Amino acid sequence: MSKRFEKTKAEAARVGLRFLVLVPLIIACALISRAHIRAVGVTYDLAFPEYADHEMTEQNIQIEPSGMATVEKTWVDDEGIPHIMFRAGEPGKGMVLVGFEDTGGMFELQTSDSGVLIVNGFDMMGWEYICVSLILIAGASGVLCLSAVLSLRRLSWYGYELAAYVGGALFFCLLAIQFAALFLSGAFPTFSEFGQAAVAIMSSFVEVMAIPVALIAVFVSLSNVVLLRREGRAFTNLLGVIATIVFAVAFFGMRGFHQHMWEFITDPVIFVLADSALAAVLAYGVALFLGVCITALLAALHTPSFPRDYLVILGCGLRADGTPTPLLAGRADAALGFAERQAASGHAAPTFVPSGGQGSDEACSEAASMARYIAEHADAPRVLQEDKSTTTRENMAFSAKVIEADAAGADPTIAFSTTNYHVLRGYVFAHMAGMDAEGIAAPTKLYFWPNAFLREFVGMLAARAVPIVLNCLAIVALYGVLEYLLITR
Repeated sequence: MSKRFEKTKAEAARVGLRFLVLVPLIIACALISRAHIRAVGVTYDLAFPEYADHEMTEQNIQIEPSGMATVEKTWVDDEGIPHIMFRAGEPGKGMVLVGFEDTGGMFELQTSDSGVLIVNGFDMMGWEYICVSLILIAGASGVLCLSAVLSLRRLSWYGYELAAYVGGALFFCLLAIQFAALFLSGAFPTFSEFGQAAVAIMSSFVEVMAIPVALIAVFVSLSNVVLLRREGRAFTNLLGVIATIVFAVAFFGMRGFHQHMWEFITDPVIFVLADSALAAVLAYGVALFLGVCITALLAALHTPSFPRDYLVILGCGLRADGTPTPLLAGRADAALGFAERQAASGHAAPTFVPSGGQGSDEACSEAASMARYIAEHADAPRVLQEDKSTTTRENMAFSAKVIEADAAGADPTIAFSTTNYHVLRGYVFAHMAGMDAEGIAAPTKLYFWPNAFLREFVGMLAARAVPIVLNCLAIVALYGVLEYLLITR
């Protein structure tokens, strides 16, 4: 719509381009890890509990062909279990014979072209190098997401993009912490087990973040009890309880399926990939939900700066006599209060744009009702009515046309007034309509807010369904490819 909006949109697009930095970062980390492995070889400590209480020396070990791997050292742990530390050598395939006076055994050993040691078909790799790379990738991703969050907040760009970055920051920062803990503990020494640990980290993110989600669910359910007592037993007043039940069924159902999936999928590679996809979908859903919750709160707390040339007021229903409902009156009052503060700061009064058509059960359009209300509470206000819209999307789209026609080529500054739980979705549709508008949050009763927010969350998902689904599929595919590379040679 405006040059200002196009400039802001371009800056937001540049925020999105920061993720392109991850591509060379991932490639660089992979190349560094691979170069290090090929340059110095990979050491791997293999325990032999079946030979407990036997003294292990290099004389007990024979490798054929000899250049395929070497014995770095042998040692016995506190439990009396002997260990052999192998180092990868020249690519090849052969056998390792471990012999004692009373017992012995042999196993297949292979060194791949990339320096990976493979024992009886299982990768034995210096996972520390890969883990460090993944710590760098996760840490860098978390920093990039946090940077995008700060940039988008500075631009007052509240919407799906900011919610996605907030969720990404939560996930990547926790992922980096967990990878670092894994690295320091040394609990997963093999390359294959490390791949399985990566899936476990995705699942553990869901379990850790289930705590705040569960607290939100409890709060919403309690607010629903108050809502039902004060507003009646309407179906829409049960959304919090329904959402809590759905969350509990989904969480415990998915967890049970995750634990028993091996009973249905016997192929190890397919099992790990399916497990990875399930973990990725759950992690993405939890991260997005928390991102939306945080972004909605930030959007409701944000106050637009002065001056604003136009104030759009979003409609939400009338009384039988054609006067605004308390909810709609609250939105008009928030706009009137902002206009008063703007005038007190020495700026010109804004133009009010009440937006909302006439429903089949309404005496007049919501725009006309709000226009009368504004005239009663302001001194000679300038009002432009948008009286055709029936949805929030149309509120923004039609109001943009009214403002564009009135501005006559100028580059106006715009704010919109709506109820606090509705501000985030207002931003989403304002962006879609081409308006660089900032939201003014009208207060509502605390017990009403959580239930209404759930409706808004579903509405925002519906409004951005295509990018949300595409992003989820891209994450599942990317994680599946990485997982496949981890568990196969």
